[in-house]
Parts: sequence; C-alpha cells; structure tokens
Amino acid sequence: MNQRTYTKCVRPAAFVMARIHVAVLRVSGRRLGNRWRGGEIGVLSTVGRRSGRRRTIPLVCLRDGDAIVVVASNGGSDRTPAWWLNLQDRPYAELELGGRARPVIAEQATPEDNVRLSRRFCETFPFFGNYRARTERALPVVVLRPLSHTVWT
Repeated sequence: MNQRTYTKCVRPAAFVMARIHVAVLRVSGRRLGNRWRGGEIGVLSTVGRRSGRRRTIPLVCLRDGDAIVVVASNGGSDRTPAWWLNLQDRPYAELELGGRARPVIAEQATPEDNVRLSRRFCETFPFFGNYRARTERALPVVVLRPLSHTVWT
C-alpha cells in the first residue's frame, strides 16, 4: 500500500479505532483490549501542542526495567504521530498501564539504546518490521520514565 492510500483510507479508520479501543479498555476495566499481538496496551495521554487539550492514544508497550518503551511508528506512515510531536513540545504525560495511571516523562532513546530497544521491539512484535519497511522516515523509539518511584505492575 502506498502512502497516499494509507493517508486517505487507513489513517481515518485508525483514528476511529483508537478512540473505540480506549473506550473499550476503560468500560471493561481493562479486561478487554489490554493486549494486542502479544503486546501490552498502554493508554498515553498528552497535551496537544496547538490546542492545549488532552489527547489520548492506545500504544503497544514494551517494558525495559522501570521504563516503558513505545515506538512512534504511526502504523508505518510517513507522518510523525501527533502524540510524539506533543511529547516533544511537552514531555510530561500520563500512562495508564496495568490498571493504574502514572505520570511519566518522555525522552527519545539514546543512539545506543535505540539500537538495543529497536531490536527488542522487532523481536517481540514482528509486525514492526513491516512498519519500518513501509516508511522512509526513522521511527523514533520513545522511553517513558515514571515520575514517581513506584514500579509498574
């Protein structure tokens, strides 16, 4: 599928599906929709860089020690996901994972961590290899660190 088709057809459907996914997670008390293709689903809430409004998106998460790792893949689109642009503007966010919401701070992985975490992400979630092949842009690996000293459960 080319990028034009993706932007015109898949992207609007993905937006609607993301909203439905978050609603199902919340209404079911995270009993439904908390895993996808073997991955844990976290719900990330950011502040819109232009609107100043709360923006919420479900993301596949990978645990790395006390941190949670996500990839700004946007399904392999050439467009950078809005949530990552929002975090670049304001790195403080909230992540719901394992039934609890915690404040986090986001940072792009260092070049060394990027290699290690990208490899782990592709091993754990093979479909990310397809996302990489679909786009020419680099897919940022984003590390979400909890602001409190609590451990993710």
